[in-house]
Amino acid sequence: MTSSDSSPAADALVRVSGAREHNLRNVDLSVPRDSLVVFTGVSGSGKSSLAFGTLYAESQRRYLESVAPYARRLIDQAGVPDVDSITGMPPAVALQQQRGGRSARSTVGSITTVSSLVRMLYSRAGDYPDGQPMLYAEDFSANTVQGACPECHGIGRVYAVPEERMVPDPSLTIRERAIASWPTAWHGHQLRDVLVALGYDVDVPWKDLPRKDRDWILYTDETPFVPVHSRLTLAEARAATKAGVEPSYSGTFVGARRYVLDTFANSKSASMKRRVAQYLDAALCPVCHGKRLKPEALSVTFEGLDIAEFSQLPLRELADMLSDVVAGAQQAETVPNGAVLHANSRRAATEQRIAAGGSAHAAASDVRRTANRSPEKRAAASRLASGLIERLRPLTDLGLGYLSLSRT
Repeated sequence: MTSSDSSPAADALVRVSGAREHNLRNVDLSVPRDSLVVFTGVSGSGKSSLAFGTLYAESQRRYLESVAPYARRLIDQAGVPDVDSITGMPPAVALQQQRGGRSARSTVGSITTVSSLVRMLYSRAGDYPDGQPMLYAEDFSANTVQGACPECHGIGRVYAVPEERMVPDPSLTIRERAIASWPTAWHGHQLRDVLVALGYDVDVPWKDLPRKDRDWILYTDETPFVPVHSRLTLAEARAATKAGVEPSYSGTFVGARRYVLDTFANSKSASMKRRVAQYLDAALCPVCHGKRLKPEALSVTFEGLDIAEFSQLPLRELADMLSDVVAGAQQAETVPNGAVLHANSRRAATEQRIAAGGSAHAAASDVRRTANRSPEKRAAASRLASGLIERLRPLTDLGLGYLSLSRT
């Protein structure tokens, strides 16, 4: 850390003036860029307020100005720092001393927010099929209604719940828990009571029930809400209803398949997800082929790759490719047929990597091509690629270049 009045060249500094976040009191300083800088001090001296509350918060705020309002709402924002000015601020990644709030769909790209910039790259600088209108950044996210594959709803796999999984022993009755996929304890008793209220005999072996009854119990999406007499046989329940006995409660029926799928998709309990997963047969989605996005989003390419293929590249190869994009854009401004020369140089480099035993990801780049983009798209591609390179550099410098953005 240096003082604000004696420092290296101005373009190699992040200059902070009048930082007042939390316990900071009008702090002025200059921080060298592209260097390892350590803030030290006693507890409460303002280290985190400066690093996270001021520098990182301002970097994130500037980045979010370029993000679509809808996508901006999906990002945990650090807020606007209390500071007079900050200059020379590059894009930033914050690695805080706490566990992130991961979900089943969290990836390297989503946790670092790099995927937000990738989606913007495809939206603004991607190569669209003839006649296809431009897509917004959220159309390239499998976690939004706009972008998710309509068949698998952004999961990448489709799930079947076969009867032999849900009912492993058809000699049992429903009361004896023939439907193993239903919940245990009170909820399971409730579902059996609701079936009795609906007129089904839960004391007959499963294999002896009519096929239409078995199919409805397992596969219906109906959710009837009925008054229930708790833990009675079918005959006893009918007698109680006829005698005008007050029902114990009212309950909702949920089919066995629907219970499994809803629990697997929506439960926040890892143990419940594991329990219902044993009743599922999973297969690759036939529409998106595991890429989780709608066909329109997958038809847009950048350097010959759709966004799913792009996100599967190791970070170090991704940074190399984006560096070539920036160099190619600069070359295209000064050299005739620059885009063609750029494509040829990339193909030659790929052949060298393959000959040297390069990875499958590198080999796949043999089919990539740099399209003859318009000057506007070329400029957008260069700016966004430069931003991505800056976001990827801290990760590759930490030795994480082997990861991909799609890594969970």
